[in-house]
Amino acid sequence: MSAMLELARTSLPPVELDGAAILENIRALRPMLRERSDEIELGRRVPDDVVALLRASGAMRMMMPRAWGGPEMNLVDINIALEELALGNAAAAWCVMIQLDSGLYSGMLEEDTGRRLYPSLDTATSNVIRAAGRARQVEGGYIVNGRWSFASGCLHTDLFAGGCLLYGDDGDEPLKDEAGQPLHRMALARRDQLIAHDTWHTLGLRGTGSCDIEIKDLFLPADQLFDLGGRAHDGALYRWPAVLCAKMPGVVLGLARNAIETVEAILRERKEASDQATLALAKAHTLYASARAYVHGALAALGARLDAGELPDEAERVAVFLSRANAFQSARDAVQLLFDALGGAAIYAGQSALERHLRDINTACQHVMAQRRGQEAAGRLILGFDAQFSFL
Repeated sequence: MSAMLELARTSLPPVELDGAAILENIRALRPMLRERSDEIELGRRVPDDVVALLRASGAMRMMMPRAWGGPEMNLVDINIALEELALGNAAAAWCVMIQLDSGLYSGMLEEDTGRRLYPSLDTATSNVIRAAGRARQVEGGYIVNGRWSFASGCLHTDLFAGGCLLYGDDGDEPLKDEAGQPLHRMALARRDQLIAHDTWHTLGLRGTGSCDIEIKDLFLPADQLFDLGGRAHDGALYRWPAVLCAKMPGVVLGLARNAIETVEAILRERKEASDQATLALAKAHTLYASARAYVHGALAALGARLDAGELPDEAERVAVFLSRANAFQSARDAVQLLFDALGGAAIYAGQSALERHLRDINTACQHVMAQRRGQEAAGRLILGFDAQFSFL
């Protein structure tokens, strides 16, 4: 890790990194992330020096396009990298999973604007898509007001993108598209233009620092508001906006694998294990491996479709959605099995990380993309019915 440490301490432009080098760097960070997990949780954010190492590893640039010097990694490899990060610390991995959206958002802007706001491939963007903001049209741009919850990584981000409804200059009625739907745009602001509210006192994923972000009467030029379905970089990765959510499973798969490795180490040290414990371990392995295979298979098929210059069909969209939801639910089932099998020892924070894994996975499973209602929407799509659900 010494090379990355040196890189993080300098102000020199980062070296070019391909996907293989980024994965190697991330794996090198794993012991440090595990060692500092208590600090990350107690501080309720990722410390600045750890953020510097994550940037130096190339983790933030995984979706940056080759045309800009980025690695433009495919979705399977991005999920593998995020899984490796979560083997070190789930909160750090979750922040990276959100903040590497820079690679997508930079292409949804005008080229000159994108280059200006993303001068570094390692620029981090926290974001909340939900339209919790109002953008009132004025000469040359918009006046933005809003407050967004669950802004993961916002305490160490460079930029924040918040969902807004657009209003005319009178501010009375939202502007609408040709179908009569309110116009939704993402407003992109610098960290020094944000107000962070310390609301993140939670069951799990405490280290993500997912505080509320507020913007008050901020003028943003028109080119800093963008459409999620708008222009993008060239390349397969940028052809379908729902890839925003396609990288989520890697974090929870890594969390489940971390719990499995934690329990394996405890049982080996004991030199004995009950039938309940060995059965739970076997079931947890099966849940993890089958969920991982489902995710990777669905993403590989999606990638092939996008590589061909096409959009996914309904079956492929359903597979991506259901494999993601299944990864969250299977990870939770695996961790719960292991927690129960370990017995009373599992509840002591100082004896193992298992109680944190349980809290983290239960918190992660409250995300809208992990909940049952999304699976119901996928079922409707399977039957050929209308399915009104974002990113399906």
